Amino acid sequence: MKNTVVLISLGGTIASLPDSSGRAIAGALSGKELMDTLKIESDGPVEVITLVKKPSNAITTANLLQLRALCLELSERPEVAGLVVSQGTDTLEDTAYFLDTTLALADTALVVTGAQRVPYAPGSDAGPNLRDAIKVANAAEARGAGTVVVFNEEIHAASCVRKVSSYQLNGFGSPGVGPLGFVDGDEVRLNHRLKRPSTITPGEQLPRVDILPVAIDASPALLEASVASGAQGLVIDAIGRGHIPPSWVEPLRAAINAGVPVAVTSSTHWGRVAEVYEYQGSLAEQVSLGALKATHLNARKARLRLMCALSGNQPIDQSLFA
Repeated sequence: MKNTVVLISLGGTIASLPDSSGRAIAGALSGKELMDTLKIESDGPVEVITLVKKPSNAITTANLLQLRALCLELSERPEVAGLVVSQGTDTLEDTAYFLDTTLALADTALVVTGAQRVPYAPGSDAGPNLRDAIKVANAAEARGAGTVVVFNEEIHAASCVRKVSSYQLNGFGSPGVGPLGFVDGDEVRLNHRLKRPSTITPGEQLPRVDILPVAIDASPALLEASVASGAQGLVIDAIGRGHIPPSWVEPLRAAINAGVPVAVTSSTHWGRVAEVYEYQGSLAEQVSLGALKATHLNARKARLRLMCALSGNQPIDQSLFA
């Protein structure tokens, strides 16, 4: 009988303790201490594993690979209905998308959550978010739905979710798409599912891929320095529909000719890149040089997908971002 949820704790604001300075020590609590502090109860068994105790800015790609292996191992146990990963919110969407990209888990729910307020603060969302995440992980309709983020009573797809506020309790949203569903008391409702990208099995180590932000008259020196210092892939966080300054075109051509794959995303909050303009630095020109369109992903997600493909010796072509 599938009735067990496993909480995998990585630390973060949700697992904080106060410091003598008056500031928070993120990730100070273990998973068990977190459950005990928040007095979390569930309809079924909840097992707890503390993988790391870190603020989210300290999570590494090695941690992500460890987490994936653990999730895969736990999902093979017949009694496990779902997994909950708790961590800091700053990189929560990265973790969720990495898991969604690298794990199919057709019969196991996979939920990522965290908190905007420390657990000891008045009105903290730590307890409500963790309780809701456990409810979703135990819900049959969440199995096979891919990795989801449960936050502020909403359920979001990992491929679309973004951290939209640095401090408010409605810290996550899916711009242009909206939530997949909601948690209302004891009710878990998934109204729809999104098409998931093909799963990538990563290698033992994720390679370095750099994100390059675009702005008015931005220097191409950053692009050149990334390639010269050993980046194995690049993601250009381009403006609008996917455009770069004219001065970036030749360094981009040199990078692609040197065998460095380049993906182009839009830095806008919502909207796809598209080849609708013809001028120097346009997306059409970049594609003609061999750049790939990450049409539906932001830069951080495109970076993770490219890293996984490079590590797993997957074909690096436009189908990667289909």
